[in-house]
Amino acid sequence: MLRISVLNAPGTIQLKLEGKLAHEWVQEAARVWATLLRMNVRNKIIVDLMSVSFVDDPGHQLLAEMRHAGADLMGSGPMMNALIEEIEQTEAEHDHELKLAEFDSEEKEL
Repeated sequence: MLRISVLNAPGTIQLKLEGKLAHEWVQEAARVWATLLRMNVRNKIIVDLMSVSFVDDPGHQLLAEMRHAGADLMGSGPMMNALIEEIEQTEAEHDHELKLAEFDSEEKEL
């Protein structure tokens, strides 16, 4: 089971997930995420994972998509911290590869 809450504060929106981000609950969290993206223009989005006890592979993919879209992931505990670190490292590596590809493209134009 997963509880999903959306908390609004000036300049930020907090998507709070509690429970297991797995199975059919990933689809529900994805629906809420898509709605937030459609509605939110300027606010920073924080995904609160402090009370998440388990994340399956589709849940991991959803969190990676959220991070790629600019959300900050916030969690605690060894499992969640490792998951967030892995997602952020993968994101940083992807950004680095894109910059290298841009540089190579610019170099070839010269």
